[in-house]
Amino acid sequence: MFNTLKSAVALGLTATAAMLPVAASAAPLPTWYGSYVWEEPLGRVGGESRADSVAVFTTYRLSLQPAVRDTGCTVRIEGYQRYEQFKCTATPEGEKLIIKMFKLRPSDPGRAPLGTPMFTLIRTAGGGLVTQLQALTPSGDNTPSGGRFFRRG
Repeated sequence: MFNTLKSAVALGLTATAAMLPVAASAAPLPTWYGSYVWEEPLGRVGGESRADSVAVFTTYRLSLQPAVRDTGCTVRIEGYQRYEQFKCTATPEGEKLIIKMFKLRPSDPGRAPLGTPMFTLIRTAGGGLVTQLQALTPSGDNTPSGGRFFRRG
């Protein structure tokens, strides 16, 4: 039936490989290029009454573009008592995009080691985005670690 044991093993390996599920391929990085914004509401501050108080936010901006220098990936965080900026790397994995720390501005103190996953963006079936925070700490104490935070903008 089989000429050699080697032929039998090869046929068995081929049949086994054909039955394994195929992993979803990653969406190429250029499909993620653009700007993403998350405005985190932090409540109200100041004033003697709600009418006199001011609503405060922290705005997170992710910019992804072809790399000219460094990586082409930048995160900028601005808002109530917060200003940070760092370069990042963006790694696509299926319908996910993992954003990792690459380099801080020289004036920012070290917050996370290089290569630390900061957050992950996940494309949903309806075309939206879900964010899963990792090392990136939100400004608000009541902000959950995941949700529909970032949007294209």
